[in-house]
Amino acid sequence: MCVMSLEDFKTDNHHSDKIYGEHEFNEKLEQMVEDNKSKFPIDLDIAFIEVSTRMTKHRAKAYKREGGTYYIRVSEEFVQRESLYIIELTVVHEMVHIYFYQMGYPNHGHDKYFRWVVGQVQASMTRTSTFEQKWRDCIEPFMEDN
Repeated sequence: MCVMSLEDFKTDNHHSDKIYGEHEFNEKLEQMVEDNKSKFPIDLDIAFIEVSTRMTKHRAKAYKREGGTYYIRVSEEFVQRESLYIIELTVVHEMVHIYFYQMGYPNHGHDKYFRWVVGQVQASMTRTSTFEQKWRDCIEPFMEDN
């Protein structure tokens, strides 16, 4: 008879809030977070970033859980449709949310302070959907020049 313990079910590479498992784009997202952490004046404590196969209302979302766990989920549809540049701008935007969470402002929204920090770290800041033709015609050309 084989006796198993709790240790047999634990893994080192999964976080308890990470529900979508491995996705081919997760590694690129992790690299985007690492590449942009130096833009912030504190060490951002991001437990993980993952692609969400079910996210449909948002391009990406930063989460704060009890006990100080912070993580980011990015829509699978968004990563399949957009350029790496646009995805990275969005990831940095979510990192700004985590920055505010860590600074003690969990209900900050997109207020003037948030928008100022977004400008400092060169993230995206728009309430306009990137699905809209007006976005593609008027805003994307500016982003492509950078």
